[in-house]
Amino acid sequence: MNIGRNRTSKGLAACLLMLLLAVILGGCQARERNVLRTLSAPVITSHNTARLNVFLTLEEKLGPAIQLVINDIELLIDDLWLPLSDEEVTLDSTAIGDGQLFLGGVAVPPGQYRGLRMTVTEGMVRTVSGQNPITLLKPKQVVITSGKGFDLNLGDSKTLHVNWDVESSITSENTLAPRFFVSGALRNLPVNLVFAACPEINTVFVVRNDKNWVVDSFGLTGRPTYLGIERSARSARFYALAADERMVKVIDSASFRVIDSYSTLNDQATHMAISPDGDWAYLVYEKSGYLSRMNLRTGQINPRVKLGKQPNYVVYLKEQRLVAVSQGLDQTVLLLDPETLRVVRRVSTGSNPEGLLVVDNVLYVAESGDSTVSINDLASRAAQSRMMVGFGPRRLVGTEDQIFVSNYKNGSLSVLLPGQLGALQEIFGFGEPLEMVFDDFFRRIYVGDQREAGLMVIDTNSNQLIRKISLGAKPVGLAIVQ
Repeated sequence: MNIGRNRTSKGLAACLLMLLLAVILGGCQARERNVLRTLSAPVITSHNTARLNVFLTLEEKLGPAIQLVINDIELLIDDLWLPLSDEEVTLDSTAIGDGQLFLGGVAVPPGQYRGLRMTVTEGMVRTVSGQNPITLLKPKQVVITSGKGFDLNLGDSKTLHVNWDVESSITSENTLAPRFFVSGALRNLPVNLVFAACPEINTVFVVRNDKNWVVDSFGLTGRPTYLGIERSARSARFYALAADERMVKVIDSASFRVIDSYSTLNDQATHMAISPDGDWAYLVYEKSGYLSRMNLRTGQINPRVKLGKQPNYVVYLKEQRLVAVSQGLDQTVLLLDPETLRVVRRVSTGSNPEGLLVVDNVLYVAESGDSTVSINDLASRAAQSRMMVGFGPRRLVGTEDQIFVSNYKNGSLSVLLPGQLGALQEIFGFGEPLEMVFDDFFRRIYVGDQREAGLMVIDTNSNQLIRKISLGAKPVGLAIVQ
């Protein structure tokens, strides 16, 4: 009896073991098939991936008015198709015109990019009368292969350009056959470019000023926040503050290669300014309250001084040969000697001072806590005046005859005239505007918009918003090369 029960138990155990193995192996196979079919794409570039950013432009801006509805955009990396976007996107050639459309950005495993495909579900050609004589009869999958492709190495963040040939998308039989081709980065001379650092995806985008197109991008580890340009004729390079790695990285502006890295000590710098001669970086540390002066030829830090509470913004005042630092909790702006970092003067401010600008020896301070800009005459030390602007002003930038204030909390720019105690106008249409740079050749201001995840372009002749450049991530530091 016991022997029979033992045999029965052993047989039952064997069956259960075989069933368990079948479930495990079947589950593994199912998971493997799912990975190959619908590999999920992380939003943020991590340390074991590369990144590809995809933009679409028209081959010619004048052509037939075609509208396409596309979805299931995928990228071929090595032998694996990976999703770029599964959302429905409408391509309207009339709306795109001479602009650029961001199709998406995605983190991918390192490998060789070989192609792109998408499904066109709807399509039509509009005539002047509004009729649609040509339509897409059935959904069509478009595969765009690349001859050589290009390599995506660990930490890369590259740009892929999709060109839509609108003219050739209508066949000789008067049917609609969408035609696209792809190219890599559009390399340009290192002039008339705007650089935008997006720390959440470890990427710096390169924008061509004349077209307002993203023409290139490169990966930069350590969450690059603020950028600085060396404006001397000695060399062509710029600097990036990699906050998480506690480094200042030196970058060749022609190849976008990191040619050197300097430690900011065991402390996370939160803002950076570069001296006009490109020899020194000034770093503020908001949490610890320090200010450091870094030699950009050697990386040596000397001196390093303790300031007050929450220094959050630093700028080099060229004409005054002073370094200015805003201190949020102390409600002061410190003016310091650029060599010794000795405090020369303290300027009292309103609540939470941030961005600083000097025009005609007058210091303008964005007071984000009070929604005001204070005005301080540095020569006469006259009584301070103050003007109301939009909610949460954080940065200022000057042109030849105007001052622009980014109002972070109500999505606008206030326009001021130097010497006048009141805002000239307010420009709306932003999400959360923050950093700004001025292009004095094309007379445009580029505004980093945190909520819109891109750059907004202002024509300073008309003070109108003329272009939105989508990046797919929040831009922080901006720099311009002219």
